[in-house]
Amino acid sequence: MPKHRNASLEAKFEYRREHPDKFRYVCKTCVPERRFELIEHKNSHDRKKHGSLIPATTHSFAYSLPQSLPTSSVSACSPTLSSISATELNLFVQMEIEPDTAYNQSCKAVVDRLCQFMQNNFPDQLRPSEVRKSGSLGKGTAVKGKSDADLVVFLANFRTMSNLQDNLRDILARMRVHLGTYGGCDVEGTTLHAVKVSVNCHGHSHSVDILPSADILKYNSKNAIYAEMASSSPAAREYYSAALAPLQVDFVSGVPTKVKTLIRLIKYWRKTEFEESTGLQRLPSSYPLELIVIGEWEDAGRPQNFNLCKGFYHVLRAIAHYRSLKHAWTINYQSNHVSSDEYYVVDPANPFNNVMKACNCWDIVAEKAREYLQKPLFRQCSNLDGWV
Repeated sequence: MPKHRNASLEAKFEYRREHPDKFRYVCKTCVPERRFELIEHKNSHDRKKHGSLIPATTHSFAYSLPQSLPTSSVSACSPTLSSISATELNLFVQMEIEPDTAYNQSCKAVVDRLCQFMQNNFPDQLRPSEVRKSGSLGKGTAVKGKSDADLVVFLANFRTMSNLQDNLRDILARMRVHLGTYGGCDVEGTTLHAVKVSVNCHGHSHSVDILPSADILKYNSKNAIYAEMASSSPAAREYYSAALAPLQVDFVSGVPTKVKTLIRLIKYWRKTEFEESTGLQRLPSSYPLELIVIGEWEDAGRPQNFNLCKGFYHVLRAIAHYRSLKHAWTINYQSNHVSSDEYYVVDPANPFNNVMKACNCWDIVAEKAREYLQKPLFRQCSNLDGWV
């Protein structure tokens, strides 16, 4: 083999040794060691170089990536749940789903800088009284490697939703200019209710939805707000969503850590088992899945130290039979306005919002859940009648 070819190969393997998190599979027979991104690459190396397969050593745990991944939005090197056994599930969640401390701190610092920019540099017309983190970031249910954030900007000069609604288009246009010109953001676009930006963080980017709103919870009782919503049109009620986001954050963030782990597991399942939503097919977003997990956990008696595999099984079973779902909470209001729907999961912050309706393909999601319930993961988990 030519010398330059050897030098090129050695440089490649030196790079891989310097990045063990990406190149997990190690051939210890070779000196110096050689690392591979996929188990099938190592297996091919073993056959060609050593004449037989040699057990892989990784820096984490010994499960094999499937030879082919289901159609999904993740890259070909992303692990899936399909090949995980019941005994490996907890470690898989820890290694692949739970965000690590360093990553969390890095993401938090970037988002905090954006919040500080808006609080200190927006002109008077856009001056926030407060910026609140909502979405998965605010609730503590973010999945590793998926760091989208929602920031609710409560504008100091607006106290009513009608006033905000009348001025929202102009507010969004002004925010877009200031974020793109002075905020160090890449502005991706504007929706009816938000400015969408991305910010860079150590080689990866964060998508952030910035939602201007009025802090109506500060100036009105919840009963008064819901009475006002009752007299509004369905389209006008959509403007209240950002204003009520703190109630969503309080509700989800208040559940035990183990329930948040199960929420992340269900969100990872959704992320790896489906193509991303298109204009015609709208898959369930994170929030309905969070609420389904919480509702099923509560119906099971709120077990504090449940078996994660069993909890996963029962939530998937509930999704498979989604037409039987009827979850609602009275933590912020006494009665909801969707109880006549065939099935519902009602937003604890909004009695008019059946979050199930945002998805238009529950039959497809349910079929995938039914298929997944037949995986070896659950056949290896004894006594699936309960959660404990």
